[in-house]
Amino acid sequence: MAQVQDINVAICGHAWHGKSTLVGKTVCELGLVGRRDLENYERIARQGRDHSLVFALLVFRQKDPTHPTDEAARGITVLPSFVRFEFPTHRVTVIDTPGQENYTNNRLSGLFSADCAVLVVDVKDGVKQVTEQVLRVLRGYEIPLRGVALTKMDEVGYSEEAFLEGVELVRTGLRMYGIPDADVTFVPTSAYAPGRSIYEPGEGITRYTKMPWYKGPTFHGFLGQLDFRAIRPRSPLRLVIHSADVHEQVPGIGTAVTALVESGTLRRDQTLVFEPLGMEQGEPLTAHVRSVELTKGHVATPGIPVQEAIPRQLVGVALQRVTPKVSLRDVAKNRGIVAGTPDDPPRVAREIEAEITVFDPEVPVSPGIQWTLHAHVDKVGVEIQAISTDADRPADRLIGGEWARVRLAAVRPIAIEEAARLAPLAKLVLRESNRPLGFGRCLKIIK
Repeated sequence: MAQVQDINVAICGHAWHGKSTLVGKTVCELGLVGRRDLENYERIARQGRDHSLVFALLVFRQKDPTHPTDEAARGITVLPSFVRFEFPTHRVTVIDTPGQENYTNNRLSGLFSADCAVLVVDVKDGVKQVTEQVLRVLRGYEIPLRGVALTKMDEVGYSEEAFLEGVELVRTGLRMYGIPDADVTFVPTSAYAPGRSIYEPGEGITRYTKMPWYKGPTFHGFLGQLDFRAIRPRSPLRLVIHSADVHEQVPGIGTAVTALVESGTLRRDQTLVFEPLGMEQGEPLTAHVRSVELTKGHVATPGIPVQEAIPRQLVGVALQRVTPKVSLRDVAKNRGIVAGTPDDPPRVAREIEAEITVFDPEVPVSPGIQWTLHAHVDKVGVEIQAISTDADRPADRLIGGEWARVRLAAVRPIAIEEAARLAPLAKLVLRESNRPLGFGRCLKIIK
């Protein structure tokens, strides 16, 4: 019997374009939440920002509308959330990523965990600032775009003309950033509409009734057609963890993390070593794996215990015997970490040689420039120490398509791999403020 394939799909795009609502409505139409629970979420939505959040609440991690910083009160995704959908031949874990500029770091960490992406665009609003930022990150992390959901079709009267105009605008944006669009599926949707009962099916979620002119799949049908046959590196073990997914004092468990198996295999009773935390602590920081399960989503998608987790699976890992006696959540705060095994721990660097390119010709790349470097789910401030190009001119500007070798010095250690050894963990995106400027890969760890 063939192994069920796991596919991680990032839902990404500008704020208020309907990402969480689209995913939550799909949950409803598949019957993954009962009527009584849905009525409770409707009540919570009325206490929060507005009634339209009823479906988004199924996906949000934070559901307290009385707490001003919670997602329910603000109506925005703060932390990436996970929802799993089951199909006969594969499982799709949807990663709902933040669309607000203030949560760029969380958006990048969610995107890194994806095998492919679906871009969500309001059919009236079109391509916005964060939409373009997302396209740059997809290019930098080499994440294929498989679908585009054009949302809020009810606001344009379910018009085919409006849909086609939206498709062309998005295709223009894709081409601007060198993202292939020939195999991208465009899906018109309407998950929520004012005056529509929350129990009434939407449009383009699991069925079509108001758009007979569209002959493609529904959103759920699109997920069911995904087939992502990628080569998965099986060794060494690398487990990628964001600090927001470290939990302590979990009832009946203790310390637990939600993590991505990037390479290798993860089993019960293994000992893990965490970097760059060990280097910073001055001694190895280790823990013992108590159990592993496919990660539990934020709706009725329970965790699935597994004997062995394989590359690109999102898993929940229960840990015990954390040594030394520290709070793993505290020492990992506001950053990403990578776990490996004591005999082959993650590489750590303070200074690297990288190959980079930039999106805009006017972006300076001279020595002394300071940027934020994103690698996997971590971020760190870096400074360009030296630069060289093949061009016969001063290396203070890069034109489109031109690459340069740079020496980057980080303000603190970061877990990163060399491209020749483990390419996925060598990828990097460079950012200034909230704007991705360029991308590349680590070629060599200098020190």
